[in-house]
Amino acid sequence: MDRRTPPRLVLLAAVVVGCIMLGSLRLKRPGDLGLDLAVYRVAADAWLSGGPLYDVSPARAPEFTFLYPPVAVLAFVPFAVVPEAVALVAFSALNVATGLALAWVLVRYLRGRGVDLARADVALLAAACTVSGYRGASLFFSQVNVFLALALAVGFVALEREREALAGAALALPAFLKLFPAVVGAWLLRRRAWRGVGAAVAVGLGLHLLGALVFGPDLVAAYVEVVLSERTGVGVFAGGLAPTETYLTLHRAGSHLVGGGSLARYGVAAAILLPALAVCYRDTSMPDRRLTAWFATLVAMLLGFPSYQVYVGLLLFPLFALLYLFPPGRARLLFLGGAALSTTVYAGGEFVAAAAAVPVAGGLLAGVLRPVLTLAAPATYGLLCCLAACVAFHLGDGSTGGAP
Repeated sequence: MDRRTPPRLVLLAAVVVGCIMLGSLRLKRPGDLGLDLAVYRVAADAWLSGGPLYDVSPARAPEFTFLYPPVAVLAFVPFAVVPEAVALVAFSALNVATGLALAWVLVRYLRGRGVDLARADVALLAAACTVSGYRGASLFFSQVNVFLALALAVGFVALEREREALAGAALALPAFLKLFPAVVGAWLLRRRAWRGVGAAVAVGLGLHLLGALVFGPDLVAAYVEVVLSERTGVGVFAGGLAPTETYLTLHRAGSHLVGGGSLARYGVAAAILLPALAVCYRDTSMPDRRLTAWFATLVAMLLGFPSYQVYVGLLLFPLFALLYLFPPGRARLLFLGGAALSTTVYAGGEFVAAAAAVPVAGGLLAGVLRPVLTLAAPATYGLLCCLAACVAFHLGDGSTGGAP
């Protein structure tokens, strides 16, 4: 069998899931189309009008407010000064274009590693970076995750090419906007990319300083005091997170195993992720080892914090690259299986409900799935399988794998 066939099947499955997801969201939640963009527009309009940046929300979703550093609102001003329909079309086009740019980075990287990509591979990568299950919800709600995924990909590739300053600057942007991606700083430290570390710190602090100069220190303080508390998501885990909640994080398991206390939940996540990360960080001398270690870094970033399932799109560069480049052996089969499972980016409760509807055996099947999917979402299990495959590779004979 052509070594490219399994990656193609995984990418195709992801695209099919994404199309189904987009259709389902359009039918079931038409009023939520472009919801995040509406939040960005309201915040930008409030700033332009001299109003409170963090105390406004769109009429259709009063529970949602702006959660980014003050200076980030400047990026959304162009979308606030045009009609909503125009803004939605423009932002969606930019979202798709950024997905295609991410696919271009992937294609260049894979060909640079010697992978013989056919037109079918390029088309599947382009589709998977724009409308797959990893991207469907983010595209529908007009979220910024694909821009962060592109920045992460550029950062990794730049470091591979020894362009440390560019790598540090690119990796600083997701951390500045979403906070939890600051974990990728561990990669710069592991690579001893000191200029990259310096660039990342300079960009992060510089953007916050710019925010203080443009918006005033009081608004920056409001962001630190109020918005950071919103990012922790502590309250939703109290009493155990329901399987219907769309969280990707291992804090879901922690909320059931050790309760809702954030310290204990972080302990559960750390106990699972840190040993795996330590193994993958032992030796990064070869390209395959660096790529798998980078993947492990991003998995730890997503599963170690209270992240939502839509953030799985941040993994696209290393995930899709490893579909083609993961070294031969049993670990590769585990990685491909985990990647296939990770395409099912739906809440566990939806699978339990579907299982219950199966004739005759539905009740038994739902009874088996309910406790399993209460502890973790299907995509979380998929990513853990992929992480286990990376650990197995790093513990193996050190073969470099390579192109098909």
